[in-house]
Amino acid sequence: MDKIKYRIRSLTLFGVVLLLVVTAFFACRRSDRYRADHGVAPCEITGALDSLFTPMFAGNEPGAIVTVMRGDTIVYNHAYGLARLDSISRVSDQTLFNLSSASKVFTTAALLKLVEEGQISLDDSLSRFFPEFSGDFFNKITVFHILTHSSGLPDLRPHTSNDWSDYLSRHSSIFAQGSDYSLYGTESEHMQVFQNLDRVAFDPGTHYESQDPAFILVAPLIERVTGENFDDWMQANIFAPAGMTETFYYQPDVERANMAHGYKRADSGYEPLAFRSKDGRWDECDYGEADYFLTKADRGAYSSSRDFMRFKRALYGGRVVADSMLVAMNKPYIATDIPMVSFGLGGAVRLEPGLPMKSYHLNSNGGFSIVEGCWPDKKLHYVVLSNRNDWDLRKVTASIDSIFKAKRWL
Repeated sequence: MDKIKYRIRSLTLFGVVLLLVVTAFFACRRSDRYRADHGVAPCEITGALDSLFTPMFAGNEPGAIVTVMRGDTIVYNHAYGLARLDSISRVSDQTLFNLSSASKVFTTAALLKLVEEGQISLDDSLSRFFPEFSGDFFNKITVFHILTHSSGLPDLRPHTSNDWSDYLSRHSSIFAQGSDYSLYGTESEHMQVFQNLDRVAFDPGTHYESQDPAFILVAPLIERVTGENFDDWMQANIFAPAGMTETFYYQPDVERANMAHGYKRADSGYEPLAFRSKDGRWDECDYGEADYFLTKADRGAYSSSRDFMRFKRALYGGRVVADSMLVAMNKPYIATDIPMVSFGLGGAVRLEPGLPMKSYHLNSNGGFSIVEGCWPDKKLHYVVLSNRNDWDLRKVTASIDSIFKAKRWL
């Protein structure tokens, strides 16, 4: 009898072990289906990340692509949901998403490249590049202040009808109404708010305030320094050296394959500006529906997750800017109101006791949302590109960090 019980226990234990092995095998195989750039998916994070994102992004709704790179290897690459609801196309690592605020990682690298080449200095005042700006304070506001969101330049783009009336009293416009200005205005129009600016919100360099209008100036600054079109210069000097083939700045009259649409939850009390899904749950929210969508340096870049990771490989591999520029990018310069978070050059820097430094972005633009981050000392990078704006970016970021902590990757 004891021998029989022992055999039963042994067989039961064997069955449990076999089940765990088979489950792990198929979990890895499932993740392998989404791998890119010849990455190998380690089973230790597949289940945890699947458990986090599968409930968030249903297969018949706007979705996301989640990509993790460790060293130079893609170790997790899982697509969820739909890239477009009008044509029922699925998300993949080739899907092109608006990068929202993470667009700044490209333009920051561009400015640092110009610093490296001696064409500009971080201490150069904006008056050098924009002599048409009359305010004396532009002599004190520098490139460094723009990159650290510490310029003090206010957001005076018109948001209300009164704002629009005030704007027209100071500037000419090609637009007949403020709604058109916010939906279709580009750098050339938005720069006008600075021409007769008579005040700043605070002395440059004394505070942090995330105001994108100041960052809008980066694109025309690069054009005036290089004498080239911004898009062309970025392609030749940033994207091509990084081996990127799918990254570009949005142009309304150019349609590209694999482009996602951004979506927001539909409000039944309002008619959609463009497209509403057949089930009535989702409204398109990108160009023509989202305010201030067209400016390039602050939020106008589109890319795929695989191209974004190509950039990260190249950036941290010394193929975009020198290592000294990269170190400068990831230094904490200006404190924010978030505990343990400061602002570096073009991005947030988190210094948590007992953990390596983290550089990251999280933001939404219309219906597009992104969280991305890296721990340079651990050579660990991740990005979540999504075409819906109804999820908690900070909560998801904290969950991703917790998964890596639990696996002792940090």
